[in-house]
Amino acid sequence: MIEVNKLFGKEVVVQETGEKTSKVENVVFDERARRLVALLISDGLLESSRVVRWPEIVSLRDVVVVRGGVDFRRLRDDPEVRDLDKRRYRITNTEIIHDGEKIGSVGDIFVNESGAVVGYEVKGGFFKSDRFLPIEEVESSGRDAIVARTGDLPRVKDVKRA
Repeated sequence: MIEVNKLFGKEVVVQETGEKTSKVENVVFDERARRLVALLISDGLLESSRVVRWPEIVSLRDVVVVRGGVDFRRLRDDPEVRDLDKRRYRITNTEIIHDGEKIGSVGDIFVNESGAVVGYEVKGGFFKSDRFLPIEEVESSGRDAIVARTGDLPRVKDVKRA
């Protein structure tokens, strides 16, 4: 499982050349598909964001390794990713509700190697430790809240070990 919050600021390295091209500045989700579709990268404040689509990523560990020979388009030149980015909203701290009770808030998002959302880290609420809300247990989600089908959630550290 990949923790999305840990992607921010990671260096991006081209596989074929070993060159560091930039750092991850943001991520772009397709909420309907529940999938991370791209990373936005930039070299600095004055440079416009460039798009690394998910299939161009070779690995995500200490650094993001991307395929070589790919011309990373500017965000403004990629209409699909640009439109998804315009609809973006902050998911972290969104309330998680079960049976009308606030059971916590989103601390992080977990995706698998293909970019599909597999679940959310639930912080706070009545839990003593961070919990994991599997995507299968999400009844609905929106800008204001995520509605969970269950309040019986495993600890994040137990899910990471599995």
